[in-house]
Amino acid sequence: MRHSIPRHAVILLPCIAFFNCVSAVNIQGRQGSTLPQPLNPPDFDGWAYMGCYSDSQSSRTLAIEGHFGEHVDDDNCVYQCIQLGHIFAGVEYSGQCCKFLMSFTQFSLTFVPDCGDYVNPIATQEPETDCYMPCTKTPTEACGGPDRMNLYYLVGATPAPPPAAVSTNPGPDGWVSEGCYSDSVGTRTLANSIATTGGASVMTVALCVDACHAAGYTLAGAEYASQCYCDNSYINGGPFADLSNCNMACSGNSSEYCGGPGAMNLYSYQGATPLSSVVPTSTVTPVTTIPLPTAWATLGCYTDNVGARALTNQLNIPSLTVEKCISGCTNAGWTIAGVEYGDECYCDTGIENNQGQAFDGSAGCDMSCSGNTGETCGGPNRLNVYAAGPAWVYLGCYTDQAYERTLTTVGSYSGLLTIELCLASCQAAGYVYAGMEYHNECHCGNEFSNGGTVAPDGNAGCTWTCDGNAAQICGGNSRLSMYEYINANGTVSVPSSSTSVPSSTTSSTSSTVSTSAPTPSTSAPADLPTGWSYSGCWIDGANGRILANQQPDSSTNTIESCINTCSSLNFSIAGLEYSSQCFCDNYIENGGSLSSADTNCAMTCSGNGAEVCGGPNLLSLYSSSTPQAAPVPSIKKTGFNESWVYQGCFTDIDGNRDVGASGVEIESLTSMTAEYCLGQCYALGYDAGGTEYSKQCFCGESTVFAASGATLLSDSSCNMVCTGNLTELCGGAGAIAYYVLA
Repeated sequence: MRHSIPRHAVILLPCIAFFNCVSAVNIQGRQGSTLPQPLNPPDFDGWAYMGCYSDSQSSRTLAIEGHFGEHVDDDNCVYQCIQLGHIFAGVEYSGQCCKFLMSFTQFSLTFVPDCGDYVNPIATQEPETDCYMPCTKTPTEACGGPDRMNLYYLVGATPAPPPAAVSTNPGPDGWVSEGCYSDSVGTRTLANSIATTGGASVMTVALCVDACHAAGYTLAGAEYASQCYCDNSYINGGPFADLSNCNMACSGNSSEYCGGPGAMNLYSYQGATPLSSVVPTSTVTPVTTIPLPTAWATLGCYTDNVGARALTNQLNIPSLTVEKCISGCTNAGWTIAGVEYGDECYCDTGIENNQGQAFDGSAGCDMSCSGNTGETCGGPNRLNVYAAGPAWVYLGCYTDQAYERTLTTVGSYSGLLTIELCLASCQAAGYVYAGMEYHNECHCGNEFSNGGTVAPDGNAGCTWTCDGNAAQICGGNSRLSMYEYINANGTVSVPSSSTSVPSSTTSSTSSTVSTSAPTPSTSAPADLPTGWSYSGCWIDGANGRILANQQPDSSTNTIESCINTCSSLNFSIAGLEYSSQCFCDNYIENGGSLSSADTNCAMTCSGNGAEVCGGPNLLSLYSSSTPQAAPVPSIKKTGFNESWVYQGCFTDIDGNRDVGASGVEIESLTSMTAEYCLGQCYALGYDAGGTEYSKQCFCGESTVFAASGATLLSDSSCNMVCTGNLTELCGGAGAIAYYVLA
């Protein structure tokens, strides 16, 4: 045989819309049934069975997650860990797999084959009967159980030392640890979520407290490994009796804790005792219902940001009330109105800048209107939003699950998905809610089912562009871009088939700039860091962000501070936008181009009124060398370890795969490339393979492909960037980049 790995070693089916994931089957307790048994020994030389071990989401027994799939058994798991170069392998919960462990939320469970080079010292060996769940591929084999893992190891290999024990940071830079506090999505203990330098993947306690301190807060809370919250008093919850609930290591520092599920490590500046927020008794409690004009309806409490307004047109209305704001917006021709911070009124025709309903409900909309203390006018970075019907309006980013849908009906449409197509589909079928997901899925319903709600991470998960319009957002992985229909009477009800749907959902870039602001200088300040220079005013957002790494918005943003931040993160380009935003990168992404004139960048920096910090969709760009465009991604056609020959881009249809029933389907959300895919196909003994939809790999026989009737397309149809290499293309939607072994 050419290959030593049996063909059955890997069958990895992606858990997405066009595959049916097999649910785990608990056969324990059925009279007369035989419990599945672990594979002892596995079918790989040198490997042995170690036993049934404990595992938990907060303290993983094995540190590395392997690939996941519908058809999983013990051999598949061991094989994957061998491929990844690890000496321990474990599988649990049957192999019911839908996404990576790092995406675990209270709404979607995830269980995958795990790998590692050491076993967590706190893991304990448990009775074999605890690992009772059958593997989805081979039901006679045991694949762990709830918080239980069948563990395998390479005999004679030396385990790596486990990492240093995780501990609670006592408090950096004048901050003091106050213990472990309870928290929940609906009732946040600290009300203000904040971005930290470098992003969530490198979050530490120090970065969290620094971000809160810079924003003027005296309390900071680190939660769920990568989340940071700030406030000046805690609103809900309270300290736990011990620290055991704060058990997740920080994403950017594995030696310290950053809270846990529903728990935060709370810190106070200079040790000030955290106080529970109490509403003064003299404050009038705002009324919950306000008589609205005909056709207007309340949408709830929405997020907002100074640099990225949900509604981009501000009206100056003294003694503000909800009614005055709606009237002002109506007279100006706007169909959406929002009140904020007690005395601010904003208008627009759509919800802009990827804002949406606040994940903490109405908790942040708690300020009385300046013109009527019996009404609520938003809060800090929170808008009470109202809209006029008949119209579809954007609600925000909602959670979803593959097997327990938030909207239970699949919308029908022709062609590539756009927001308009999905809304029209749901409208024609008589539904009041429409949601777009995963680039190309449309869902409809008249209620939110199976616990679906506003996403706990806000709109961070709704970033995937629509297949039919790259300027639109169609949800994300297990995230819905949610819309609601308001009729002409201002109520949510089944839409009329004659009602029009929005013709466009592109973001507005209009804004109100005070004419009394000092005239900024368009020239760069004299004290730029050594080697940095001004590189012009650039258009941003035409085809996506031209600098990919956004830093936290700052009310003290300056040219110098943005450059220093980017430089410290080893980026060579810094860009300032919309007064308070800072972006970094090493390349100009998404075909960025210079604006027609430097003077188009005319907004003053939030931290220095004499400096220019870009404008709406405009970046003031600085760099330490001549800015270069990012490499244009292309289909990899040569340079493989084996003698693979590229054949072209071909059609491929769900349910009638070119690889045939005897082939193999592999998916990776993080590492798919042509090299990776074809290496797997070669190892499994196939002579044909191809990549598709950025993350999918298909292996099979060339004779089967030849008989499939696939149509040769232009290479331009294979236009989706590989998840494992941004310079390579891995097929497209319904299009496979096809290779054969010479």
